[in-house]
Amino acid sequence: MNRAFSFARTRGLRLAGAFWLACAWAAGASTPQTIYFRNGDLLFGQLESITPTNSLRWRHPDSAAAIDFQTRAVTEVQLGSAPQPATASPAYCLARLTNGDELAGNLLSLDDKQLVLATWYAGTLTLPRGQVASLRPLGLAPQVVFEGPTGLDGWTMGKSVLVGAVASHWQYQNGAFVASQPASIARDVKLPANASLEFDLAWRGSFALAVALYTDSLHPVRLAQTADEAPFCPFYSLQLNSYSTQLLHVKHQEGARQAGMAVIPMLQQTNQARVAIKCSREQKTITLFLNGVLAKQWHDPAGFGGEGTGIRLVHQGQGPIRLANLRVTEWDGRLEEQAAPVAANVQDDVCRLVNRDALAGTAKSFRDGRLTFATADRPVEVPLARIAQVDFATANNQPVPAEAGAAQVFFAGRGRLTLSLEGWTEKLVTARSGTFGRVEFVPQAFSRIVFAP
Repeated sequence: MNRAFSFARTRGLRLAGAFWLACAWAAGASTPQTIYFRNGDLLFGQLESITPTNSLRWRHPDSAAAIDFQTRAVTEVQLGSAPQPATASPAYCLARLTNGDELAGNLLSLDDKQLVLATWYAGTLTLPRGQVASLRPLGLAPQVVFEGPTGLDGWTMGKSVLVGAVASHWQYQNGAFVASQPASIARDVKLPANASLEFDLAWRGSFALAVALYTDSLHPVRLAQTADEAPFCPFYSLQLNSYSTQLLHVKHQEGARQAGMAVIPMLQQTNQARVAIKCSREQKTITLFLNGVLAKQWHDPAGFGGEGTGIRLVHQGQGPIRLANLRVTEWDGRLEEQAAPVAANVQDDVCRLVNRDALAGTAKSFRDGRLTFATADRPVEVPLARIAQVDFATANNQPVPAEAGAAQVFFAGRGRLTLSLEGWTEKLVTARSGTFGRVEFVPQAFSRIVFAP
């Protein structure tokens, strides 16, 4: 253990200097991963394995041999996001367990004893019904508009808007855009009317990032001097920094109109976040999520004001910043509702429909894309496509058995599981779960491991 931390410190890998190690990774290497220690150190590299003896083996390019760490000294491992298989089934659902865990798969069956999901990452998983809090149909995977970055091709580097200044540029390094000085990069990704834009953001110190949405200008615009700029169509500028966020509506010759702002305390306590921006022309809204939590929603009463189809990413701070796993998809306009605490002693299942109606009774079975739901009056069959969520009765809940020292593993998409890890290699993850017993996973399904204190 002392050797490991000595290695990290002598190589200057504390938070202040570690950021740029990712940018210096060998060109042919895999996307670097990150290990975070309980004393505040971090180290880039690649996870090689986790063993039953609580040893985590780590690869680093400056070390000829792998380095062993005790997991009790580690808080978290960031694994990055591997490409996920496309969802081709209308029965694709998200199941939330009574302990807050979530996992997705194709719903195969449901009865009074169990719920069965078919997954690409662990085969068929059987969940005791008493441990399932809710079921949310997700439908077919959204159409992907853009996924990357994979390089600088197709992107436009922005010209400096400061008189006499030389524009700094974003660089492409190991699957990410990185910049240490103010810089702009833009692309016409053909944003649809309803769009979801997501990316991983990491920074050192404080940061400031402006995301232009529905723009036709691939170069930065001076918001206070729009009349002096070349003609451009109206767009939105979502501005995010270490303390707050605001949305501006920008028009040529009219300047910028503020649509509202919000203070975000959580950004002062971290140096990374998963950013998700949901845009709906029909609903006249732009919604910001940070790490899956709703941060702010803006509604434009004047009508949706973005007329282009491009995006522009403008680093406005002075410290280094890294942007990775950028994904732009079509969006159905429905927001994920915050998971409410599981209420005790609820006697009925509740089936909430997409039109906001609700049924109370018992979810009896699932077959041929339909859920049979028994109400007080009669049983009804509801197509899965009409269901927003099913909340199961809690009167007979079975607590999920807690495993001592269990870790939380987060999926690259949505969801997480609480597992006692038995082994982790580049080909297979083996673990014990209070819900599934012993189970094997494909490691590419996960983006993050958080170890228990």
